[in-house]
Amino acid sequence: MEKLKKNGSQIKSNKTSRTSLSKSTMTETTESIADSSRADTISRISSRRDSFFLIDRRISEEESQRRYSWLQKTRLSIASTRNQARLIHEVKFPDTFGGLYSAKYSPKGDLIATGFGTGAIQIRNGENGEFRTTLRNGLDTSLPVLCCRFNPLYDNIFYASSGCGNIFLCMTDTNVFSRFIQEPNNEINTIDVSLDGKFIVSGGKDAALRLYDAQTAKLIHTYGRNEADLTDENDNYHRMRIFSAKFHHIYENLIITGGWDDTLRIWDRRVDSGSIKVMKGPHICGDAIDVRDTKIVTGSWVVRGSLQLWDMTTAKLIETIVPENRPTSLDGEFIYAVQYFDGDPYGEHVLAGGSGTGALEVINIKDKKVVGNFEVSKAIMTIDSNRSSIIYGGMESVLRLADFS
Repeated sequence: MEKLKKNGSQIKSNKTSRTSLSKSTMTETTESIADSSRADTISRISSRRDSFFLIDRRISEEESQRRYSWLQKTRLSIASTRNQARLIHEVKFPDTFGGLYSAKYSPKGDLIATGFGTGAIQIRNGENGEFRTTLRNGLDTSLPVLCCRFNPLYDNIFYASSGCGNIFLCMTDTNVFSRFIQEPNNEINTIDVSLDGKFIVSGGKDAALRLYDAQTAKLIHTYGRNEADLTDENDNYHRMRIFSAKFHHIYENLIITGGWDDTLRIWDRRVDSGSIKVMKGPHICGDAIDVRDTKIVTGSWVVRGSLQLWDMTTAKLIETIVPENRPTSLDGEFIYAVQYFDGDPYGEHVLAGGSGTGALEVINIKDKKVVGNFEVSKAIMTIDSNRSSIIYGGMESVLRLADFS
C-alpha cells in the first residue's frame, strides 16, 4: 500500500515537473516569438521610414521649383519684406527745370523722352538716363510739357503735349521738333497714340476728348458737351478736366479716360455720340490709368483706397487694392501715376507713385503686397517701364532708373 502511495506521489511529482517544464518551454517560445515579432516590426518601421525619406527626397527634387516659389511668397508675407527692386541710376538735372512731368521709353527701350516744368523737351539714353540732346529749350515763363508718347510703329517719332495747348512732333533721328497740333485756350494734360499708329487722342482743361489723324494732324472728332447750350445735360461726356487717356492695347478702337469729375469712361472712336460706358469713383489727377486685357487699373488722388481695379466688360469695380504690408502714414496716398509693370506678362504687378506714400511702389495686386519700394522726398509725377526696367521722377530734380526682376 505504501509502495503504491510512493509510486503515486512520484507520478504526481513527475507530472508537476513535466507541467512546469512545459510552461517554461512555452514561455521561452512565446518570448522568442515576441522578440522575433518586435524585430520584424522594427525592421518594417525602419524600412518604411527609410522609404518615406527616400520618397520625400525624391518629391523635394521634383517639386523644388514649387517649394522655392512658396518660400518666396512666405518671405513676402513678412512686414519687413526684402526689397526685390534695385535702384540703378540717379541722373540729376538743374532745379531751374521746374521738375519732371513726363518720361517715356521708346518702343525698343533705348531712348527716353522727357518733358519738364519749364517746357523743355529732352532725349536721354534708355540704359542710364544720361542726356543726349535738347529738342526744345524751356523758359521760366513757359508752361510744362505734361505728356510724352512714342508712335508704336516708328521708334524715331514721339509726341509731346503742353500746358500751352500745343502738341509737338519730335524726331529722334534728326533731333528736330515742330508744332503739330494747336488747341487754343486749352491745356493738354494727356495724349496717347493708337496701337496701329494712325490716331492721336488728347484731353485737358476744357474736358473735351479729341481724336486726330496721326499723319496729317487733322481733327477727326471732338467728344464734348456743348458749352454754349447751358441746358445740355448729356452725361456721355466729361464735365471737368481730363488727366489721363489711353488707347486699348488690343482693341484699338477703344479709349479709356478719367479726370476731375470722378468718372472713368470708355469710348469707341466709331461712336460719335459719347462714351459707351461709365464707371463712377476714381478721382484722376495725372497719368493714372492703365489697361491690361479687360482689367483697368486706376490711381486716385485721395487719402485712402487710391488703387482700384475695374472690369471694362461689366463697367464695375472689381476691388480696391490695399497692400497688407504698406505702413500707415498720416500723409495719405494721393496717387498721381499708375502703370501695369511691363516686365510682368500676367498683369499681376503695377507701379504707383504720388505725393502721399513717399515712394515709388511695385505692388503685387494679386497678393496685395508691396514687393518693391523706392523712397523719394517729393511728389512722383511720371512712371514708365520697359521689360524689367523702370523710370520715374517728379518734383525732385532727378530722373531715377531702377530694375525689378
